[in-house]
Amino acid sequence: MDSDDTNRAVTHKLLEKLGCLVLSVTSGIQCINSFASAESSFQLVVLDLTMHTMDGFDVALAIRKFRGNCWPPLIVALAASTDDTVRDRCQQAGINGLIQKPVTLAALGDELYRVLQNN
Repeated sequence: MDSDDTNRAVTHKLLEKLGCLVLSVTSGIQCINSFASAESSFQLVVLDLTMHTMDGFDVALAIRKFRGNCWPPLIVALAASTDDTVRDRCQQAGINGLIQKPVTLAALGDELYRVLQNN
């Protein structure tokens, strides 16, 4: 989930290079609605923390409140800053991982590996 077309396209391509099947959306509402209409379950959500209307923290909290089978246990956030304040907010929202922008293949791969190994 990312509202910026370029960032969304880059992240989408990087995830595909890591072997992921990817569904990209442009808003928090679309992200949440994707789960209701998805035929297969999602294992991971990668979301931008800075979004209009509904930010990544709000989306993560909404995901954590819903206990359906198709809702992912793992959430990784993308942020311009990864300082302690952002990390604390991520932890409070139930976000499992955090990657600083600009996203690189190595950083994305390393963080996904870390998150998957810890859960």
